[in-house]
Amino acid sequence: MLSLLRTPLYDWHCSQYARMTEYDGWEMPKQYTSVLYEYETLRNRVGIIDISHKGRFIFGGAGAGRFLHSLISRNINTIKSGSLHYALLTNQHGGILDDLLIGLFHRTDSGLPYYYVVVNAANHKKDLAYFKQSLTPEITATPGNEVYFSDETNEQGMIVIQGPYALELLKPLFQADISTLPYYSGVETSLSMCGRWALVFRTGYAGKDGFEIILESFFIEQFVADLFQQGRIYGIAPVGFAAMDIMRQESAIPFYGYELDESVNPFEARLSHVLHLKNHDFPGNKILRDLKSKKPEKIRIGLEISGEHAAVKGNEIFLEQKKIGWITSGTFSPILQKNIAMGYVPYEFSQSGQILDVKIRDKLNKALVVPIPFYKRERIDSE
Repeated sequence: MLSLLRTPLYDWHCSQYARMTEYDGWEMPKQYTSVLYEYETLRNRVGIIDISHKGRFIFGGAGAGRFLHSLISRNINTIKSGSLHYALLTNQHGGILDDLLIGLFHRTDSGLPYYYVVVNAANHKKDLAYFKQSLTPEITATPGNEVYFSDETNEQGMIVIQGPYALELLKPLFQADISTLPYYSGVETSLSMCGRWALVFRTGYAGKDGFEIILESFFIEQFVADLFQQGRIYGIAPVGFAAMDIMRQESAIPFYGYELDESVNPFEARLSHVLHLKNHDFPGNKILRDLKSKKPEKIRIGLEISGEHAAVKGNEIFLEQKKIGWITSGTFSPILQKNIAMGYVPYEFSQSGQILDVKIRDKLNKALVVPIPFYKRERIDSE
């Protein structure tokens, strides 16, 4: 059996009595105390979440933008410095290879631009091979079109600080004024006390204002330990993936390996807003242009499900005793006090108000198709 990878915060997790589990090849904290307490921490106070397992790539050089533009679903040419964009990697058939976050930043020391790309941990090796294969000698070495690429996954750590007190806690810690960051933006900066390099994003993932902080691997444990002490007055607590996943589902954020994979195209996943198809030749573009004018064969839906038990990935969806689809994610929502789920069904059965059945533990439970997201993200002052 292959040993699991560990993030730079593994020892800190153990010191907080985390219940560790396998997650995409990494040994990660599922929970520390109770899932409900950690969920309420994110909703009402401030929580720390380790996401150092995610893949992180840097692309630089005069040809970096042109290279990424040829592979990614969004128009990279329109990205402004400091902005972040959610985007997709698609295969030649229009299927989703991965979903990712991409931002354009400038080095504080040299002023040189670079693109920072964050990918899913489960796809790190696949994406790494894909980018390397695409970086042919003609691309990397052509004068005026050079592309420099590095995998920073092991050299850096990444955490989420999320909740109503996240900004108040973090604002004094950076030389840049992070309170002015708009939603889906970031800044390269330094820590106020020691001057160490930092990259800060503001994405408000899963419904609450929040920040992603990227630091050098050898330093991030000390930063988290100090932050944890400073955050006690705000009720800070470490949060595992179980609580974070409930918030993800309430916000109906699709997750790779659940709602997304290579058998699903962006129209089926309701991600057409991240497709820039005109004058943009990326893999699968032609097929996706053809699909744009057609109704998708299947489509992602939201469901409110009756009964005692929540649905889980793989549960079957029925209409009049006939199987028509499947659940991709399901949970009980504390804020809605309902069992909710996402799944795929044929387009003709996807309209809000449609009554379906979901088979849970060999019992059919009534399910109502509802609009997604189930819980809408709260606006932040800078928007």
